[in-house]
Amino acid sequence: MGGTPSKTRRLTLENNDPNSVIKVSDDVVDRIRGVAQTVRKPEVITPTVPQITNPQHTAVLPVYLHEPSLTSIQIRQANVAELKKNDDYWSNRLKALEDNHKKMNSVIEEEYNKAVEEFKVGRPTQVLKEIPCLESKRAVMECYKCYPNEPMRCAKIVQAFQECVDHKRNCLLASRVTANKG
Repeated sequence: MGGTPSKTRRLTLENNDPNSVIKVSDDVVDRIRGVAQTVRKPEVITPTVPQITNPQHTAVLPVYLHEPSLTSIQIRQANVAELKKNDDYWSNRLKALEDNHKKMNSVIEEEYNKAVEEFKVGRPTQVLKEIPCLESKRAVMECYKCYPNEPMRCAKIVQAFQECVDHKRNCLLASRVTANKG
């Protein structure tokens, strides 16, 4: 069935359109002529461009069988464009965040300045001159400097500082209460 080639073959095609041509490969032409196939050429298929005739316009439109492939330069350009787009997005986002933080910082600074002004206005001037528990604070700082890796040795000094601060706070609150009543 496939061992020996047949000697005679007939092929009949009807072609009603005289403009169209039936293309036959070189191998088929060689077989029809009876030439031996010793060297086979690789077939190169070239897409045909059909002509479409329009009564108004006559133009040749290319028809591609496959999408043209991208070159490495086109791929690289697409990647670079995508990276640039990503960089622009994050740059804009960072700028927006920085602007937002600047606004928040300005609001916080205004609030802080208002609080400082209220604090200065609400306190007597003699109290502002005196720093409460200054000696206890110095003692705590000296203890921490002497024993940087052993903070528990300074526990009694820190407790004395806390008691001093609590006592001064209570005195201040008591003086404000009496000042507000009088």
